[in-house]
Amino acid sequence: MNKKYLPSALILYLNYFVHGIGCSILSRQLVKELLAEQWGMSDVMGVTAVAAALGLGRCVGTSMSYLTLPLVCGIVIAVLGVLAIFAPLPKVEGVGKGESFINNLKSAHFSLESVALILIGFTCTATFQLWLNCAQTFGTDVAGMASEDVSMMQTYYSAGTLVALFVTSILITKFKQVRFLVIYPVISLVMLVLVYLVKSPMICYVGAFVIGYAGAGGVLQMVTAVSNDLFPKIKGTLTSLVMIASSLCNYTILTAASNMSASGVIVMNIVITVIGIILALFVNARYGVLLKNADTSK
Repeated sequence: MNKKYLPSALILYLNYFVHGIGCSILSRQLVKELLAEQWGMSDVMGVTAVAAALGLGRCVGTSMSYLTLPLVCGIVIAVLGVLAIFAPLPKVEGVGKGESFINNLKSAHFSLESVALILIGFTCTATFQLWLNCAQTFGTDVAGMASEDVSMMQTYYSAGTLVALFVTSILITKFKQVRFLVIYPVISLVMLVLVYLVKSPMICYVGAFVIGYAGAGGVLQMVTAVSNDLFPKIKGTLTSLVMIASSLCNYTILTAASNMSASGVIVMNIVITVIGIILALFVNARYGVLLKNADTSK
């Protein structure tokens, strides 16, 4: 790397680190738990999903440069941080002395189902991260897309994610979230296989939208929600481990993919997605028993 770009690279890595901390905190359903008492659970899910969709839609629809966009988003995050510090929030009753993550980890009792959920955090992240970082290379090297057209895949991917935020927020009010841990990865798997077999520009565009919808459309967030529902006694520890698995995926899988061909990356993505589906089927098969045990332990 050119030395003059080293400070920028370090800042980007620091940004990823801080962003990961923020996502881990919010993914522990902190916002939902604080607002559920005032709004009701379903309303919280709907409002936050729509708000996220509108925000993402604005970003996708702008023509801001990569310099302007981070600055604008940084200002918005700073304003939200100030509001979070000074705005009144509901009081949480019965809060005792907090224990460290390590102590909670030592005292936690993990079942096969909880381990499966942690691993799903890894596999579902791999599905969309491998596509997001490697699909454009597949489009140009294998599918024969023109280099000036391949960037459109990112637009379709973002559109799929945006649609998923609206649609999924409606579906999870009518169906159990645990079912989508199977349904969405199956959709992604079918699309990945089609992309690998057909190898055309059109299928790459369709694949970008579908993977954006089913791969990045909230599966990781649903994993954390299911973890909290099924394992209330260790929900904080379990959710942290799910997010750690997701973070490890970002490094390990992308590092492995950097040494593979574009077609090889798609094959690896297919294999990992299949593993995630098998794990999700296991959790679904045990869901009724686990939910009954969770209700009993409350």
